[in-house]
Amino acid sequence: MLPFQNMTAVQAAFAVVNKGVRPIIPSDCLPVLSDIMTRCWDANPDVRPPFMEVVRMLENAETEIMTTVRKARFRYGYIMKVNLKEVKGLR
Repeated sequence: MLPFQNMTAVQAAFAVVNKGVRPIIPSDCLPVLSDIMTRCWDANPDVRPPFMEVVRMLENAETEIMTTVRKARFRYGYIMKVNLKEVKGLR
């Protein structure tokens, strides 16, 4: 899913600046990443975290993020193996 995929770049920029539109955060997004994105997208630049704070937040969340990535890769690999066995069984 791409943000603003049904808009031109100009339409997306207008929507963000003038209407406060932000991309939809997927429901399966880690809460820690959702929080970081939401804070970075605040309409008030004075409320947005400085870059070094974003780096710190990501570093603090690294273990949670990487654990989730590893689990997703494992599930994807398992699904691919099962699907491959099914395809081979059709021959």
